Amino acid sequence: MVWAGYTHHDNPVVDTTPVQKVTNPYVQQWVNESFDQIGKLLKESKVPGTAVTIVYHDQVFTRTFGVRSVNTRQPVDQHSVFRIASLSKSFAAVLTARLVRENKLRWNNHVIDYLPAFQLADSEQTDRIQLWHLLSHTTGLPYHTYTNLVEAGIPTAQIINELESVDLVGPEGTVYSYQNAPFSIIGEVDRVATGQTYEQLLKEKIFDPLGMTDASTNRAAIDGRTNTARPHKATKSGWRETKISGKYYTAVPAGGVNASIHDMSIYLRLLLGQFPEVLTNEDLAPIFTPVIKTPVKRRYFGNWPRLRSASYGLGWRILDYAGSKVAYHSGFVNSYKGEMAINHEEQIGFCLLMNGAGREAKLTVPIFLDTYEKYKPLINQWHP
Repeated sequence: MVWAGYTHHDNPVVDTTPVQKVTNPYVQQWVNESFDQIGKLLKESKVPGTAVTIVYHDQVFTRTFGVRSVNTRQPVDQHSVFRIASLSKSFAAVLTARLVRENKLRWNNHVIDYLPAFQLADSEQTDRIQLWHLLSHTTGLPYHTYTNLVEAGIPTAQIINELESVDLVGPEGTVYSYQNAPFSIIGEVDRVATGQTYEQLLKEKIFDPLGMTDASTNRAAIDGRTNTARPHKATKSGWRETKISGKYYTAVPAGGVNASIHDMSIYLRLLLGQFPEVLTNEDLAPIFTPVIKTPVKRRYFGNWPRLRSASYGLGWRILDYAGSKVAYHSGFVNSYKGEMAINHEEQIGFCLLMNGAGREAKLTVPIFLDTYEKYKPLINQWHP
């Protein structure tokens, strides 16, 4: 698998203000019905706080529900910051695409060329591992290799030294095995290739150009904010606020990004190819190319009635949902839940951020997709 890049060295700041235009009334009906259905779910679950955004082409619709904390009762708004958990994996792929665009990396670069300490049990397989193997969970390492060390706060640079002792489950590129620690090695590659930390690069190349002013990559940045959606755990007597943990801030590519729903609405538009100054559709194409088939596990997709097949691309699950190609990811960390999906052909996107581990979160993307299908004929036939 080979993808090329081209030279582009600046970091332009782009205007991400949604264009004001006559709104297709059927788009508004679709959005309203989606929000209403999600709102009913949230009312039943009583999750403390949730923020949702829907993107249609360059139009953004955002709705917030509930409170940042059951203690303060301050409402969630579009700038309330959540942990986005494994939605962070898509940022790792996007940042790599940006560095490929600038000819600082190539997708088929070998990891060993940047990190001599990277050694697997099979030395020949070590030599063959490329960047896209890290981002597609296809290195051949077993499921969740050393996620326990990630959750214990061990830096990725140290975990790399432990990989040689792990028995492999197959050749690279042939076995899908979801990861956090091996996935985060991409951050170490980025550091060696550029001389900047992954966190610095993400801010300089993605957050700042897009005006994602609420986004960050460390515990202090979210814990010290006034407008933070605090995490909550369910108890017999109701939801209880808990502490923001340090988990995954030593593995930011896998799960260490913080963001508001306002940030995520801009990010969805980037993913839909609307900010070519930062990344074009051509730059983004490798991310959304299926790399390996994945099982359709009931715990992920038990409520996706029209799901036909699932694969993994680079930092994204690539689904066939009712004949449409949908890029999707979910996330969970520290009692935060996140859901994100985009359909490039229809130019629609969705993101939900939740400050309690409500099971209802996994129902929301099918609601978004199925409700769109209901209104799609009316949306497409309308003319201003």
